[in-house]
Amino acid sequence: MTTVIMIILSIAILTILIIFVNSQTGFFSRWLGTQQGESNVDFVVTGCNGLVATESVYSYCCDKREVVLGGKGEVDDDGNVVEKNFKMTCDVARGEGWAGGRIGELSCVGVECSV
Repeated sequence: MTTVIMIILSIAILTILIIFVNSQTGFFSRWLGTQQGESNVDFVVTGCNGLVATESVYSYCCDKREVVLGGKGEVDDDGNVVEKNFKMTCDVARGEGWAGGRIGELSCVGVECSV
């Protein structure tokens, strides 16, 4: 009986230690980040279409989402790499070429976005 309790306590302490180390170093988060794609376009398109399906007009028209277009980015005049990250609403994103016409439409007429 004592052995079983010691095994359970050991597993619990090991789990807590792994969670603590990960939260402090972010090792697993960085590793998972390299395993998934560099772009989040599909996630943004899916999220915007979810807002269309639920007719969440304010979120669709006013809430800005970060769009990461993957790749190395472009080089500016100073030779620095500029990431391909943008913040835009679903209404604006709908007209972008990278969305490929996959984002549904909600009317933003009369919607006042607060600052």
